This record gives sequence, C-alpha cells and structure tokens, in this order.
Amino acid sequence: MRIEAQGIGKKAGGHILLRGVTLDFPAGGVSVIIGPNGAGKTTLLKILGMLDKPSAGRMIYDGRPAHGLPARDKTALRRRMGFIFQHPLLLNGTVLGNMRHALSLRKRPFEAERVEEALGAVGLAGKKDLDVRVLSGGEKQRLQLARALLLEPEVLLADEPTSNLDPLSARTIEDQLAALARAGRTIILTTHNIIQARLLGSRLFFLDNGEIVQSGTPGQVLQNPATLDVAHFASITNVLNGQLVRTGEDASLEVGGAMIHVVSALAPGPVAAVLRPEDILLSREPFHSSARNVLTGRVEAVSDLGMFVLVQIRCGEMSLRAAITRSSLQELGLRPGETVVLTFKASAVLVFPVD
Repeated sequence: MRIEAQGIGKKAGGHILLRGVTLDFPAGGVSVIIGPNGAGKTTLLKILGMLDKPSAGRMIYDGRPAHGLPARDKTALRRRMGFIFQHPLLLNGTVLGNMRHALSLRKRPFEAERVEEALGAVGLAGKKDLDVRVLSGGEKQRLQLARALLLEPEVLLADEPTSNLDPLSARTIEDQLAALARAGRTIILTTHNIIQARLLGSRLFFLDNGEIVQSGTPGQVLQNPATLDVAHFASITNVLNGQLVRTGEDASLEVGGAMIHVVSALAPGPVAAVLRPEDILLSREPFHSSARNVLTGRVEAVSDLGMFVLVQIRCGEMSLRAAITRSSLQELGLRPGETVVLTFKASAVLVFPVD
C-alpha cells in the first residue's frame, strides 16, 4: 500500500496540531517520525492510519483519495493496516483470548498454529493462558505486536512502541519490526530513540510544532540538521553560543575567548553552532592535517557509554565533548586532568542564526 499525505492540517479545541504536512510513504521499508513531545506525532499517525480525520488537506491510499471512498472501501483499507499504540489496548481475559478476539473482528478463522507462531515470535508462547492483568508492561506491548503480526497487515503504524520498556521487550519489538520491513511490509514508526531511528529507519521525518521541518535518510537528518532544534533533538551535545566574525571571505566563531574557524554565509552577529562529538579528533600532540581548528584542553571527565567513550574537555571557557572508541582511549591513555589536543574541520561546525 502506498500512502500519501497532502497538506494535512488538524485543529482541536482551538489549537493547531498539524499544519501543511505533506508526506509520501512508498510500499516497503521503515519510515520514522521523530520530534519533541507535543509536536503532533501521534495525531499524524492516527490520521495516516484512518483512526482520525484531518481538518485540512487529504489522504491518498494507492492513488485514491480517502474522503471520496464509500464506507465499505474505507473499512477494507483499515483492515490492510495494523496499529501499535504507545499504551497497549487489550481486553480483559487471557493472552489467547485477545488473539482470538483480533481474528474474530476481522472475521478470520482461528488457526492454533498461526497463533502459536505469532506468540512465539514475541516470546510469549508459554504464556497464552495467563490473564493479561498479570503481564508486565513489556509483555503487554509484545502481545499487542503479536496480535498485529497475526493479522498480517500490509502497513504497520507503531506509536512509540518501545517507550519505557525493558531491554528484552524493546529488542524483541525492534527485531520484529525489522523482519517485517525485510519481508516487504511498510512500517511507519514514531520514536524518541535516536539509536532506534538510525537502526531501523530508511527515511526520517522531523516533526516540530505540527510541521515537517526536515526529511531524508537518518544519516542526512541527524548528521546535517537543518535547524538548531533538530540538532538539539539529535543529541548533538556541543552547542556553542557566540559571535560570528568575518575577515574577508573567512568566517570565525568567537566563543569563550577562542576563535573557531567555520564555514558560513551568515552576516556577522550572534549565532549558535553545533559540533558533533564524533567530528572531533583527539591526540596527545598536534599532527599534520587539513583541519583548520586545533585547540588544546584539559580532560574533565571520561564516560564509557558502551558503544563509544565520551570525553569531556575544558578549553578555556568552553567545555567540549568528543566521542572516541575504547581502543583509542587505551591508546591515548586519557584521564581527568591530562592535556589533550582537539582537531576538527571548519565544515564540521554547523552555524545557525539566533533571534
């Protein structure tokens, strides 16, 4: 199923929740919608899944506008889609009873083998006779996913499906979403988890204040944010506030008494800049490089974050964070209080205007 949103707007209680949202979801792959709380992600997902109606614009499914379809055709479209809510919607009764009910709503026969397969895929095969009230939050979310798997939707819309879940449940859900995408199903996912967006997403849409402000591959959006808000949300930890200074064709950022070379067409004046921790190279001594920024600082802290090590460094009045591997940390032998050299390119510093 191909889903298109054209100029979607939504108002409720006098508030504008969405404005001019235009998106295209081709069949297959994982599209991720990220953004801060209150951005309109859940509202948008419900409209995409035909659980709510837009106040403006139109939804198109397989080339057919939804607003002109007969009721029976809309029902047929909904039955080709599945929805995983952030807070699982389950019936009182057993795990198996919930699976039976899902099939009965779609007027499908009960097939014990398929039910066992769906429950086994999410690690609930041995719990089919349990009352859902005794399940953990992660198990309830996995049951909601099993119910969706059982119905074999062409499109699965998942609203923060791993929010506040235990690691086992989160990993199980991520693995199943990835498997569905590999099988050619279309996944539309909202999440706050940047790692999850990178891991699963083929396309990413950043929604802020009801508007899509940037889209592209996860790498394009998270590594080259179009706005300061996107940069903050993408967990870019080095945010510098200072003055942009121009000398001929060259631009520099004056911050904390230091001058940092940047690439920017902005006029001189107050700006904010972001620098990704992974774009900073650390060394004990300066080395030959085309990078124009070379600073000396003192290590304040070293934090092992599992996938990488974050080194916090004081450079005059600035505090910068650099991300390195464990092997690099061992090779450099960095400890708090020791001196280190930071090297980074002028093009790695993204400069944004401030009001």
